[in-house]
Amino acid sequence: MNSSFFQTSDGVKLHYSHHGMGEPIILIPGGGFSSRVFKYQISALSKSHQVFALDNRGHGQSEKVNFGYNIARFTKDLFEFIEHLQLDSVTLIGHSLGASMLYRYIDLFGCAKIKKLIIVDEPPVLLINPKWNEQKCLQYGATYKTAELHDLTNGFLADDISSLKKQIIDVMTTHNISEENKHFLLQCFDLPGQAAAKLYCNNICQDFRDILAKITVPTLFVGGRVSLSPWQAFEWMHQQVTHSELVIFEENEGGNHFMFLENPEKFNRLIIDFLKS
Repeated sequence: MNSSFFQTSDGVKLHYSHHGMGEPIILIPGGGFSSRVFKYQISALSKSHQVFALDNRGHGQSEKVNFGYNIARFTKDLFEFIEHLQLDSVTLIGHSLGASMLYRYIDLFGCAKIKKLIIVDEPPVLLINPKWNEQKCLQYGATYKTAELHDLTNGFLADDISSLKKQIIDVMTTHNISEENKHFLLQCFDLPGQAAAKLYCNNICQDFRDILAKITVPTLFVGGRVSLSPWQAFEWMHQQVTHSELVIFEENEGGNHFMFLENPEKFNRLIIDFLKS
């Protein structure tokens, strides 16, 4: 493993790790979590591919600045990272907010440098429109009411956010997760509270439905049956994107937000098979 840094156009040092050889893959974690969260994917995928795992600004070993905590800037960081690596054909794997970055990347920069796309448990919409009925909310993946959005983001402004982090991880994992993996997730959840408040608020307010028509590369959607993100939304996205595949992890398979940590064997096999197809 090699651990390196590069500097963004607005002067922020971002950390990334580099593993293995072969065709390139970039792993992009969700909001609040360092790239360490992909430990099982790094070990499996680097046996046949060149794997880069990126710490977004404020996360992991990347610089903790007080600006740029929004999807647009994170996406620009990803674009500059791909330019820094001089990659012309790369598979991108984004989990949660990391997948939001991929939606915005395609919106801004297209699919020219993307070989394949893997979207892990991030629907196109998170914030409920009061005019939508329950079916529409499930179809688009919207689960947050406006008051709930502000309750969550204001919670990150408390002096001690350790209990909030535990609550989030409890909601995003199944009852079968080991205490060891729960503790590991807490260690990976290292974004400072002020930054998390800005980032979560910005991400929850996004609407990526119109981006789906712009996805022209082979795409794999992965969801969880008991995830906060409704599995119906991934069925809908699968229908919108030509040449896409869909896999829903059942509850007994670790089918919540962190299925790649709860059931790495199935998840890694799924990714390897998709890369070969």
